[in-house]
Amino acid sequence: MTRKINLLIAFLLAVTLALAAGGVAEAKNVDAQFYVGYDFYSYTTYLSPDYKIVNSKMDVKTFTENGRAYVPVRYLAYGLGVAEKDVNWDEASQTVTLSMEGTTVKLQVGSKTLYINGNPQEMDVTPLMRDDRVFLPARFVAEAFGYEVYYWDNTVSIELKR
Repeated sequence: MTRKINLLIAFLLAVTLALAAGGVAEAKNVDAQFYVGYDFYSYTTYLSPDYKIVNSKMDVKTFTENGRAYVPVRYLAYGLGVAEKDVNWDEASQTVTLSMEGTTVKLQVGSKTLYINGNPQEMDVTPLMRDDRVFLPARFVAEAFGYEVYYWDNTVSIELKR
């Protein structure tokens, strides 16, 4: 009887370890919503098989200028699912670099040129520096990473969907 129990325990342990060895899926952000003029945003993250909506507070507010919605660089990156280690700021050149899933996007404060994997693309606005914070035009950055961008007048928000 003890031998059967030991075999059963060994079997259950082996099955548990085999399932765990399959790996834990990495959470992926699939959409985000930023509310213009407010200091919070929400994003939906997917960790198979579940979706989870997360609300986060920012230390600054989003705004619009010249018909474009501007979002603080780190929060835009987090909302898109860019890992913190893949968000880089070069103070000397005032250049932001974001990398995710084989795509690298570079923008420079004051420049209308956005680089996607080294290829230049013209924007109609520039990244801005306000109160020592960099704000990016959300549409251009999100589209560079394959997101669709929607502006909702009723909630004064921008939605980024994948």
